[in-house]
Amino acid sequence: MRIWYQSLGRLDAWGGYPAHLEAMLARAKAPATEIVLKGTQRGIAEYHATLAHESKGDVLANLRRAVAEKANAFVIGNFFDIGLEEAREIAPFPVLGLGETSIALSHMMGQSYGLICPNAKYAARLDRALRAARLDARLAGIAVLDTPRLTALGAAFDDARARAELLDAIEHAVARDLGAAEVVIPAGGVVMALMDKAGLTRFDSGAVVLNGIAGLILMAQTAVQLAGLHGGTLTSRHLSHARPDEGERARIAELYGPDVFPHWDD
Repeated sequence: MRIWYQSLGRLDAWGGYPAHLEAMLARAKAPATEIVLKGTQRGIAEYHATLAHESKGDVLANLRRAVAEKANAFVIGNFFDIGLEEAREIAPFPVLGLGETSIALSHMMGQSYGLICPNAKYAARLDRALRAARLDARLAGIAVLDTPRLTALGAAFDDARARAELLDAIEHAVARDLGAAEVVIPAGGVVMALMDKAGLTRFDSGAVVLNGIAGLILMAQTAVQLAGLHGGTLTSRHLSHARPDEGERARIAELYGPDVFPHWDD
C-alpha cells in the first residue's frame, strides 16, 4: 500500500518538524505500507484565506502526481483540510484530511473535544469552518496560544528550552479553557508533532491528547481496505462528489483543458 502524505508549505521552512514528522509516520504505518511525504511550494499560514486559496492549487497538482505514481490513498496533513473536497471529487482512491479525521476520531474517544490553536486568527477561522461543517456539536472550547508566526514553532523541535516554554503555555491554556474537554486535539500537524516529541499524551485533568497524524495514517490504511470491500470505491459519487458525465466532461475539456477533470475511475 502506498499513501501520499501531503503537507502544506515548504518542508525546509519548519526546522526540525519534517524529521520528526517522518519518524511519526514510520511509527504509525503498517510494515508493508510506503509513505510518500511531500510539501508544497506555497502555503505556510493557511488560516489566512488568501494563502489557503493559493495553496489549494498545489495540493491538487500533487494529487495528480500521486495518481501518476500509483498511490492508494492521499492524505492532507493540514488541519484546515485545504483542497479536501476538490480532491475527493476527482481522486480514484480515498482522500482524508487531518482536521476532519482528527475530529471524527475524537468522537470515538470521548463525548467532547477541545482544540489548541496557535493564535487568535487561526482559532477564529477554524471556529467558523467547524460551525459551517456542523462539527461543533461536541466542541467544548478552543485554547489559544500566542504564536503569530507558525514557522517559529519549528525551533522548538531542536531547542529543549523553547519546547518546554511552549508546553508550559499549552498546559496553562488547556487548564484555563478546556476543562470540559474529554479529548484535546492540537489543531495542526506541527503542534501535534511537538507534543508527540515531548511525550505528552494526557493532561492533569485526565483528558487524552489525540495524535491526529498517527490517526490519519491508520485511518487511510483502513480506508483503502474498506474501499476494497465496497467494490473498489469509498467516496460516494452521488450528489456532493458526483463527476461530470461524458458529454459534460468533453465540454469542460474543450473550455478549460483536459486536466481539469481527469478521467480517473475508482
